[in-house]
Amino acid sequence: MFTLLLIVIGIALLFDLVNGFHDAANSIATVVSTKVLTPFQAVLWAALFNVVAFWVFDMSVGNTVAKTVDNGAIDLWVILAGLLAATFWNLLTWWLGIPSSSSHTLIGGFAGAAVAHAGFGVIESGEILKVVMFIFLAPIIGGFIAYLIAVVTILRSFWKKMLVILTLSGITIAVMEYMIEYIDMKPIMMYIVEGMIAVFILVYIWFEIAHGSRKPSALKEANMHKKLQFHSCLHMV
Repeated sequence: MFTLLLIVIGIALLFDLVNGFHDAANSIATVVSTKVLTPFQAVLWAALFNVVAFWVFDMSVGNTVAKTVDNGAIDLWVILAGLLAATFWNLLTWWLGIPSSSSHTLIGGFAGAAVAHAGFGVIESGEILKVVMFIFLAPIIGGFIAYLIAVVTILRSFWKKMLVILTLSGITIAVMEYMIEYIDMKPIMMYIVEGMIAVFILVYIWFEIAHGSRKPSALKEANMHKKLQFHSCLHMV
């Protein structure tokens, strides 16, 4: 049994390694492709926050993974099977260039191993349903938010932009407060979002004061937004 434990630990470390180059690549793809950051800067950015996140956030994702299956059905063999399945799937999707979530892969791996070990009765369907639901909702929510940001960018009036930005920021914070109250989201997430919004608004106001009278063209304004994103990142560091 001790040998099995060592094997499980080794596979877990292998999964962490695969998870690192799998999910980190997905997270920096957008900022690199849009040239907001260079590949070197983006890799440092991802590495820094992966380390910082360990000390700042609790194990919420790990707790969600643990809640998807009845703990009584978990043993070392189930853990080993789940880790092997998740590691294999991550490697396959990485090789094929398919964006996928390591967390969802791990949930599926453990759920499948637990079902094979003790039957479908050990699955916590409520937790699984929430995970599956947000697989479909996340792209829709992201697309809607991106649409709103694009609409704000197109507006030429600074005051109209600020009105929309402040309105959307208020809605975002209100939704996050609701999630903290009823969905057990951690307050630190809201504080980080508030900080990012504050930095963005301050930088945007500074740019308007410094360059507003020049009335930049649409192309110059697009380049300005890229600089705003970069400066916001630097201020957050």
